[in-house]
Amino acid sequence: MKRLIRFFAFMCMLAIHLVLVNPIFGKDIHPTVSNLVDRLHMDGLDEQYLQDLFSRPDLKLMPQAIAKSLMRKEANLNYAQFLEKYSVDRTVSYLKTHRKSLEKMEGHFRVSAPVVVAILSVETSCGRYMGKFETVNILVTQTLSLEPVIYRQIYDYIPSKEKSNLTPQRVRKRLEQKSARAYPELKALLIYSKDQDMDPFLVKGSIEGAIGLPQFLPSNIKRYGFDGNGDGKIDLFQHEDAITSIASYLQAHKWREDYTYRQKKKIIRNYNQSDYYANTVLKLAELLANHWP
Repeated sequence: MKRLIRFFAFMCMLAIHLVLVNPIFGKDIHPTVSNLVDRLHMDGLDEQYLQDLFSRPDLKLMPQAIAKSLMRKEANLNYAQFLEKYSVDRTVSYLKTHRKSLEKMEGHFRVSAPVVVAILSVETSCGRYMGKFETVNILVTQTLSLEPVIYRQIYDYIPSKEKSNLTPQRVRKRLEQKSARAYPELKALLIYSKDQDMDPFLVKGSIEGAIGLPQFLPSNIKRYGFDGNGDGKIDLFQHEDAITSIASYLQAHKWREDYTYRQKKKIIRNYNQSDYYANTVLKLAELLANHWP
């Protein structure tokens, strides 16, 4: 009986692997993914668009990346690097290169250029590192991460030494949170890509599904995205749009230049729920202010 169960589990994993990874089987949609397609269609997305998208060979599960994200600890990230002289000098250069766009942004949003550029620096080193993961695949895998076979794949990628801390119960709880958050982000990304006439599979970002220079989650594009260069599109991979979108976000969260450090930090933590992050952004903004009129 145990052999039969193991064989059945193996065949299920093989089937998902073949359908989602092997291009030969890309024309068919696996039932697990089909349920997701139905859900997205019920939420208003065009059925043919979804069928075409989810039958493409580009669609792949990324359990290893999801496992890696579960082991990620904010306290272990090297935020100090953004305050090193080489990094500050590079960020000052960005400040000068994009001076006209930044001055225009300040006039419109009443948000200082140093804080906007500090966020850009800490998020992506001002566009140098915007993430290497296919955002659609990250969000699809997160959304489906509680499916038994996919959950097992994710858990199997966690090294043994990490499993004393990441117990099955804790992993499941974390994946429940990721899955609940990922679905609306996936929907937002697909709507945004279709509206902007973009191929969503060409959008790459962080291991958590954030994209562009400012590392917005897709749902934040509609809320806070801003067309900085007036071309009729919001392109977070374009500097003017990224600059104004961050300013739009801060303005929406009631940013004021005369706020206290504590008040400013509270707003920055809305962008990233981390004291390390907020303190680094504000310290860097202070350094950049010495190079900005």
